[in-house]
Amino acid sequence: MINDDLSEQQKKYYEPEELFKLWDHLFQQYGYFDDITEMSSHYPEERSLYVSFDDIDKFDPRFSLYLLQNAEETINAGNTLLREYISANSPNFTARDKNSIIVNIRITNLPETSDVKIEIRNLRSINVGKLISISGIIRKNTEVMPRLYNAAFECAYCGHINYKIQHKGKLEEPDTCSNENCPNEKNKPKFELLLSESRFIDTQKIEIQENPENINGGAQPLRLTVIVEDDIAGKLFPGDRVSFDGILKAEQKVYGGNLLTEFSTFLYTVNFRKTLKELEEINITPSEEEEIKALSRDPKIIEKLASSIAPSIYGLENIKKTLALQMFGGVRKVMKDGTTIRGDIHILMVGDPGTAKSQLLRYMSEISPRGVLAIGKGSSAAGLTAAAVRDEFGEGRWTLEAGALVLADNGFVAIDEMDKMDDKDTAAMHEAMEQQTVTISKAGIMATLKSRCSVLAAANPKNGRYDENEDFMSQVNFPPPLVSRFDVIFRLIDRPDRKHDEELAEHVLNAHRLGEIYRSQENSNIELPDLQDETAYEPPIGRELFRKYVAYAKSHIFPRMTEDAMEYLKEEYVRTRGTGGTNGRFRAVPITARQLESTIRLAEAAAKARLSDVVTLDDAILAKSIVDSYLKDVSSDRGGVDIDMLETGLSSAKRSDIENIIDIINDLKNMKKGLSPLETEVVEEAVARGIKREDAIRAIKMGRSSSIFYSPQDKHIDKV
Repeated sequence: MINDDLSEQQKKYYEPEELFKLWDHLFQQYGYFDDITEMSSHYPEERSLYVSFDDIDKFDPRFSLYLLQNAEETINAGNTLLREYISANSPNFTARDKNSIIVNIRITNLPETSDVKIEIRNLRSINVGKLISISGIIRKNTEVMPRLYNAAFECAYCGHINYKIQHKGKLEEPDTCSNENCPNEKNKPKFELLLSESRFIDTQKIEIQENPENINGGAQPLRLTVIVEDDIAGKLFPGDRVSFDGILKAEQKVYGGNLLTEFSTFLYTVNFRKTLKELEEINITPSEEEEIKALSRDPKIIEKLASSIAPSIYGLENIKKTLALQMFGGVRKVMKDGTTIRGDIHILMVGDPGTAKSQLLRYMSEISPRGVLAIGKGSSAAGLTAAAVRDEFGEGRWTLEAGALVLADNGFVAIDEMDKMDDKDTAAMHEAMEQQTVTISKAGIMATLKSRCSVLAAANPKNGRYDENEDFMSQVNFPPPLVSRFDVIFRLIDRPDRKHDEELAEHVLNAHRLGEIYRSQENSNIELPDLQDETAYEPPIGRELFRKYVAYAKSHIFPRMTEDAMEYLKEEYVRTRGTGGTNGRFRAVPITARQLESTIRLAEAAAKARLSDVVTLDDAILAKSIVDSYLKDVSSDRGGVDIDMLETGLSSAKRSDIENIIDIINDLKNMKKGLSPLETEVVEEAVARGIKREDAIRAIKMGRSSSIFYSPQDKHIDKV
């Protein structure tokens, strides 16, 4: 730990020779010479020496403080010393090789103090030149490019080759020729760059955006350019969560060929740490871990978790319970053949305005670890998945920019007003939701990014309000392949009901009054009476503890199904499949394997919520009840469940009705010697054949919308 109490007199200045000696003594005292010897034997495959900051601080607190304050000078001195060691231990190096040895001292375990670990939005001019640590999500990056590191210049007068280390930016030539016998003594030296004799270093430019959980509501996410070079270039991709340790540098801005007084900042990377484990940035103390385990022993923990989701929103118990399970998710499986089975749960809510859909989405995005919120009208396909962009960041080249589904990898995405999105934008979500990857093939860029996240989407019905007389698919604009990727679908219908309306009004009015009391107490010392049911608006589990409970469960609990649970799910699946009735030539299919997988994911999530290592029969029963409830709501047709309504947009009964109408049109055309019949004639003939009038009219309407029927002339109908 750094001694922050060092006085200004103790913060001494070091000459270059002193820095060399300090590094030399440090290497000796802490056994780094073994690593250096290993580097020498494997150079150039190994070019980096990782030095712990803890060792530096224990060796000399003043030296560690000097490193933080004068990072570039101190690290360069260490690199120079390291270069001499490598050169001395490798006698086969030529003179040119010795001038071109590229080595890096990379500092690890930087202290997590406020002056070292800094948020992007808190960077200031005082941080320029300091060794700092920055965390965030990679938004976009360039390809790895070669940068001139040690340039070879041939003297035009004597042919002697001069070497000059290049810094990022403009090419720097030697001031004079290093040949003592060069005939050019007074004239300005002339050099020719020899690329074949020069040495290059890999470099890559990355743009990092601050973590969404650290952004206050309404704030614009800030970004920072990061430079990574040599053996750590090319190892990071958009969507990765990374902590960069590096030196904050300033570069003068240029406008119209004129140098400005403003400077732009960038981070020159010394080392980075990739977030390999999901949710590892959420720090859980031992006492909090004990509290989490104690909570999990509550037999009604799932109900308690559900009650902790937006307690100010009245009712919706079943929806809140499912949302709680969504936060935990199932178990992601990777089979031996490389096949992956997703564990994340996707939920769609469709309902009337004023049913608290947006409030639920916003609450879920705030309480979920790694939550990202997107609004349908303000989101495009590229904004949700990824985009190939061409701008100044890539210096005119195409770069890849991650969207919301990639940025929320191992997290949660809430998409509000999904019905306002264009068809081409929603179509981009298919791969991201099922395969949980985003494949980009644009502008010569071929890339596959990970999007392992849960999706919670909300939409309004096509006509503004939900019509209970119409089937679900006719109420939404989404294509059936997209709808079928949701594990659970909820309808939120605003039905007038006196008892329910009284309870809702009382809940809302009390919530507003309670808010008024809180505001009054903030702005005055007046004693105001408290509501008797004030605790009804407080979550049983606080928001921060809720987040940590979910993070702990997702990081530590990977349940397995018991034989009882497997047998129950198998029997229920087979039984439900056998309940499908026959409509004409078509047999109704109540559920498919997709619904079975959804049930498994929900059962696993229920086990995770209890911090249980096994999925019990009760978990399976709870999951099956949720799936049955939603299927009854959104895919029922004429008294039975038909999954074809969600998979294809048409139930077997409706397909049979359309086939019957086609047969009637063909029969009437034969009677009329090829002339198209009137629509009224078709309806009357359908009624005569035992089809209900409303079913016949609905079948004709659906056939028209599906481009199966058309009108060759007014009031007539024919099949395409």
